[in-house]
Amino acid sequence: MIAVLDASAAIDVLLRKGDVNFLLSNIKAADIVIAPEIYISEISNAAWKYNKLANFSREESISLAEDGIHLIDKYIPVIELWKEALRESMNFNHPVYDFLYVICARRNDAILLTKDVKMKKISKKLKIRIL
Repeated sequence: MIAVLDASAAIDVLLRKGDVNFLLSNIKAADIVIAPEIYISEISNAAWKYNKLANFSREESISLAEDGIHLIDKYIPVIELWKEALRESMNFNHPVYDFLYVICARRNDAILLTKDVKMKKISKKLKIRIL
């Protein structure tokens, strides 16, 4: 099984909150975990927010980002996904950065691991497997 992990789900795993056990079991069950390159920016931005809003130290925030980056086995270049993601984002009136994950899952016949409710609904419409 191939899994696409988005940053929202990764943060739950890293902070051990929400459906962490469910997410971890699916990450471990996957043969490979992939994500579009934008994941690195999103996980880094989340680490920055925890530094600013939750008083994480600089070291804690950097560690959070590094741990999140290491959850992914392979990064898919955004240059390979952007046009299809843009088209679908216009079709569904939803941001391109989320569609990069959706398209990544569709192209790789992967399961999408996300907490984003709207992404889940869109993925169902596109017949993309979600957990």
